[in-house]
Amino acid sequence: MWILWANASVLAVAALSAAYAWIYGGTMAAPLTATIPWLYAMLFEVMLVFPQRHSYESVYDARERVWRRMKRDPLVWVSTALIALLIIPFFNTGLCPVCDYPAILSGVRQEPPIPFLPYCVNRMHHLNVVIWFVPALTAMIAVKHSLIKSGKRLLLSLMVWNGVALAVLGFVQQAAGAPGPLWSQEGGVAQVGTFFSTFGYPNMAGDYFTTLFGISIALWRWQMEAVRKENPSDHAGVDRTHRGKFWRKHFYLIPATLFFFAAFSTLSRAAIMLVSVLTVVYFIHSFISILAKMPKVVKVKSAAVSLVCIVIVSLLAYMFTSDGVRAEVETLDATSVLDRVTGRGQYHARVATEIWKDNFLFGCGGWGYKHFCIPNMTEDELKQIQKVGGINVHNDYLQFMAEHGTVGFGLMVAVVVLLLVPTGRIWRRLVRASRFKKAKDLPPRPVAIFVFPAPAFCVLMTALATLIHGFGDCPMRSPAVLSLFFISLAAVDGFLPKLESDDND
Repeated sequence: MWILWANASVLAVAALSAAYAWIYGGTMAAPLTATIPWLYAMLFEVMLVFPQRHSYESVYDARERVWRRMKRDPLVWVSTALIALLIIPFFNTGLCPVCDYPAILSGVRQEPPIPFLPYCVNRMHHLNVVIWFVPALTAMIAVKHSLIKSGKRLLLSLMVWNGVALAVLGFVQQAAGAPGPLWSQEGGVAQVGTFFSTFGYPNMAGDYFTTLFGISIALWRWQMEAVRKENPSDHAGVDRTHRGKFWRKHFYLIPATLFFFAAFSTLSRAAIMLVSVLTVVYFIHSFISILAKMPKVVKVKSAAVSLVCIVIVSLLAYMFTSDGVRAEVETLDATSVLDRVTGRGQYHARVATEIWKDNFLFGCGGWGYKHFCIPNMTEDELKQIQKVGGINVHNDYLQFMAEHGTVGFGLMVAVVVLLLVPTGRIWRRLVRASRFKKAKDLPPRPVAIFVFPAPAFCVLMTALATLIHGFGDCPMRSPAVLSLFFISLAAVDGFLPKLESDDND
């Protein structure tokens, strides 16, 4: 019971993230609005009143430390400004140019009461977006300030095992021929077509499991290094100890494998590409890092075993790939990828840009694109209007700019930058410190990459994959993906070395 109490902040963040994932990826409004506010209230209370504490701290000392760090952290204040920008439209609502057209014709004023402030045209639709961003940003702050380093690693581990349950559910649904997520009859919760696990949209599911794949690899790299540093047990036999250490080192490869195949099974072409690229990057990074610490004889043996494993895995993947995955892979080419990223061939990018220009500073409010896209479309575009998924721009950045303006987009970029600044500082210090190391103690070349802790490198690469995915679709329109993105970046500190000036662990 004491362990649960000591990790109350970890459990609160994990519960919020899990709820987003299990409630259809956070895309079904009714259960979301009935559940998330309560989890958010619990998280907000726990992060301030019951933060994790060090062994040398009392609860009061830990609370004072968290409050002190939050007050002087620019990330907290920028996030608060972004939350304020999202809250103001509830009190400053205008009319929808399509839904409220009869009222506008009768002479009712279309503009919001205060035109120069952020506004929306539908409070309930805007509330849906607020329920995505406000808890995700708060969870990010909680992870950064209310969790110590070990708590951040524990949180990522809990999220991975929750993801394992979701992945297994997806495979069971595929085998059982389920009609929709959680056996719903709608074929994907407001979507018609392919689905996986609780996600009704392939690209959201694909990005979610791709991110969990990267986090699993990060935890695997951390666990390998942690076990390597331990002393052998004096009580167990040599063989038994060796086998036990092997499984302790590598058991995170089990969820990583599940997430890899889950990303493929979503039939998201972006996820198939990104998880494949990440696999190659992680393999090369791991191979070079681990090989550098081995004797020459072991290096040759390990290289041979790795080559054989690659051949076997490639053959199995080729033999057992489903027809659906093959069909998606065969449609991949450079031209189609470029067209999707640039928005060519679809009207969404152009229309979203026009909406942004008309609402340059603060945008048109949450889900505003849905209400403003038709008046900005040409006659030819109206004839080929996208009926399924047409309420999204399929570019997270353009949609955020159209709905929350230049100010909102600037604040969101500032949040990500400020979240990464402490990691960049540590990276720079590690690179500088490597200049004074002996040649035998240097990491492999390029030193600037391999001097950085491998688990943190894996998390950052996974976050980069999500950012790239956002150019060609809307993965962050799922709060499950959005919260996972912010939480994982905030938890990177759990893999970084402690600095003398750092009192976070």
